[in-house]
Amino acid sequence: MKRDYIRQDGVDHKIDFDAHYQVQGCRGIAFFLLGWQATQKAVMCFTQDDEGNEIEVESGEYELVPDYSTVIAVMVGDDRHHAVDIADLHIIAEESFCRSCGQIGCKCNVYA
Repeated sequence: MKRDYIRQDGVDHKIDFDAHYQVQGCRGIAFFLLGWQATQKAVMCFTQDDEGNEIEVESGEYELVPDYSTVIAVMVGDDRHHAVDIADLHIIAEESFCRSCGQIGCKCNVYA
């Protein structure tokens, strides 16, 4: 399932988006991070009602608002997006997993 997210590179809010991770509950598979999960929030604007009073209404446009407690992660070798709580992330060494299948410990296609 595709999810709304704000793409992130480097380190942001103490999370390294260039690293790979093991996710609690998904032992043995490496994940990479795409960015912060986001929700769509309506953009508000001011207008006047029929009596000339200024009121705030939805503009019909939306902006993405990041949730800094949840990232969007993808299993190496897969394309599905997973919403993962940052407390469930455990950083792993770059040479500890296969870049093809994502299995931690597989040495088929390892970068050092």
